[in-house]
Amino acid sequence: MDSSPLFIVGSPRSGTTFLCSVLNVHPLIQLTNECRVFALLKHTLEIGAHRPDLLGAGYRERFSSFSRRTLGPWVERFYREELGLTAPIWGDKHPPYADPTLLSGRTGSIAREPHSGSCLRLIRELLPNARFIHIHRDPRHVANSLLHKHWIGSIEEGIRVWEQYVSEIIEFFDDIPTQHGHTVSYRSLIEDPYATAAGIGQFLDLADAAPISDFLVSQRHRPTPFSDPVTDIADLYVVRDAPAGDQKLLALGGTAATHLGYAAA
Repeated sequence: MDSSPLFIVGSPRSGTTFLCSVLNVHPLIQLTNECRVFALLKHTLEIGAHRPDLLGAGYRERFSSFSRRTLGPWVERFYREELGLTAPIWGDKHPPYADPTLLSGRTGSIAREPHSGSCLRLIRELLPNARFIHIHRDPRHVANSLLHKHWIGSIEEGIRVWEQYVSEIIEFFDDIPTQHGHTVSYRSLIEDPYATAAGIGQFLDLADAAPISDFLVSQRHRPTPFSDPVTDIADLYVVRDAPAGDQKLLALGGTAATHLGYAAA
């Protein structure tokens, strides 16, 4: 059986859970919703393995080398044998995979130093043929949603969180072959389902992307309640226009907002 790892990335509240559910309707795709195994592996390799009470100093280099050679197949065996995933395209959705402060801690937009870096490069190191789909959403909408969830204290703070995640993803995508990374906007997923599904199908080498587009169209009329962290169904299917007079907020999104077309250059 062909094996094609796939990971959905994006800032929190950008539609990653929705996209995961959309892709899972295709018979050739099975993605977990926040299994988070790579966050655990990154912590083990970069923090746990350097604790002298957990691993002797003389063994650290060999442990790291062995782990990086073998953990990719181990992850796939976990997905196949323990989780029972049989589809050729398999993987995970977890926004913090793209958090540049994943291991150093975060309170809203305030992150402790030093920045640990995200999981993205570790995933690619362990699974060199992995592909990534980045779903992005207007940073103002993301910030409003984060504030509504009480995850941050202000709209400005939410924009900064978006910028940190998205900048990490853009930099990573710049470093990988174009055929390994695909970017979609949340707006196009909702408003142009056929073209967006066709683009995803081409990226994933799917002979037929109709299950994806058909599901997207059906959801506009009969939305499916998804499990946490997505509980605001209205927030999923309505793409609101940006409030007038808030262009200054986009400046906090920096070059990431410009790169994705949310701000004028």
